[in-house]
Parts: sequence; structure tokens; C-alpha cells
Amino acid sequence: MPTNQDRLSAFEYFCGKDFVQRLSEVTESKSQRVLSEKLGIPTSTISTWVKRGLTPHEIAVRVHLHTGVSLKWLLLGQGDAFPNRSSHKHESKRLETKFLFDVESFYLKKGKLQGLRTITFDKSLLDEVDVMNAMAIKDGDTTYVIDKEVHQAISGTYLVDMDGLLSLNDIQRLPGKKLAISFNGSTLTVDEDDVRVVGRVALVMEKK
Repeated sequence: MPTNQDRLSAFEYFCGKDFVQRLSEVTESKSQRVLSEKLGIPTSTISTWVKRGLTPHEIAVRVHLHTGVSLKWLLLGQGDAFPNRSSHKHESKRLETKFLFDVESFYLKKGKLQGLRTITFDKSLLDEVDVMNAMAIKDGDTTYVIDKEVHQAISGTYLVDMDGLLSLNDIQRLPGKKLAISFNGSTLTVDEDDVRVVGRVALVMEKK
């Protein structure tokens, strides 16, 4: 039989304004409007959390899964925000705290991903291009930062899987669920279902 020592006691979670402040900090949102846009919820919902002192646990889990932030830090105020992920905190010359994220990088060989070393990015740079789940692909002196949350092609450069082979291609959506895909200067029209979108190129960096 369970004893008192086996009981899972309730925690005193951050709630209301305190919780929203933590969310704003980890998502670098300067206002409730910006925070609501990042979370995809109405600002009135956030106002309700503050007024009623609520703790939206689903939001906490969602932000944890996307960013790697510690739930103990986010919900209880314990420990560091990012104790176990490959992010680093350092002090700049202006004594401003910055977060650096390590992004896995690869190169393509015969349609397959081949691993390379990780690349470190300032989180604010990824925030500017609205990327929370990234990977990088190197091609010579060019590095492509891929947003892995995008799985539907509209217009741009995408990492796609066709018949089990990966490639970077310019794609334009056409009427009738068709996609125009560029291959070395030629354009091929295919059905949307023939292509699996792995992610969209959100940032291109080139060495000069």
C-alpha cells in the first residue's frame, strides 16, 4: 500500500503575471501581443491568465518542447532556464545577456544527410526569421538554415524528399495542388503528394 512518502505532493506553480513574465522572457516577447502571436492564441487569453492567476500547463509543455527551456525554471523558478541543452549564456561587452543555440548541420551526399559539426547561432537571429526548430545544410561556402516546422510548400526554397532522396529546390505552388519545382534551371510540375517537404530555407549565409 502507498505510504505518505509515496505521495506526489502538489507544487506551487508560477501563475498569472509571474508565469507570463517567464514566458515573455524565454520567447523574447516584448509585449502580450507579440507573445500571443508566437503562441497562436488571442491576447485576451493571456489577459485572463493574469487576471485569474492561471497556469496554462499545455502552454508550458509546448514552449518546453519547442525551446528546451526547463519546466522547473518556467513553472517553479528553480535552476537555470536551459540546463541540459546546447545553449550557452554569455555576457557581451554591454553586459547584455545573450542566448546562443547550437544547430545541427549537415551536407547532402547522393540525396542523404551527412552529419557535420554543430553551428552556434544567436537566438535573436533565429527569432528574426521566426525559426524555433532549425537545422543547417552546408553546400560549399553557403549555409542554409532550415525551418523544420514548415511542411507545406508555398513559395521559396525547400528541403524536400522525393522517392527517399533529399534535395534543396526552389518551389512555387500552383492551382490544383500542383508544385512547380526547379531542377538545375529546368522546371518540373508535380502533384503536391509526390513531394514531402522536410523544411523551408529561412536564412542563407555565404562566405565572401
